[in-house]
Amino acid sequence: MNNVIISVGAVTYAIKLKKLLLRYGIQARLVKIDGDGQGCTHGIEIPGEKYYQAVVIMKENNISYSVK
Repeated sequence: MNNVIISVGAVTYAIKLKKLLLRYGIQARLVKIDGDGQGCTHGIEIPGEKYYQAVVIMKENNISYSVK
C-alpha cells in the first residue's frame, strides 16, 4: 500500500503529531508540502495501512488534519 501524507499546517504541529504516532508504533516522517498560497504547510508521511489507526488517534487527541 502507498504512503499517505497528513497535513497539519505548521511544522510544530507536525513534529508533535509525529511523536504522538511514534508512541503508538506508527512510523512517521516529517514532510514539507508545497502550499497553495496559504503559507507554509507541513505534515507527516505514514504507511497507508496505518492511516485509519492514525485517524482514530488524531480524533481522540482533537488534532485537525487534512490528507494530501
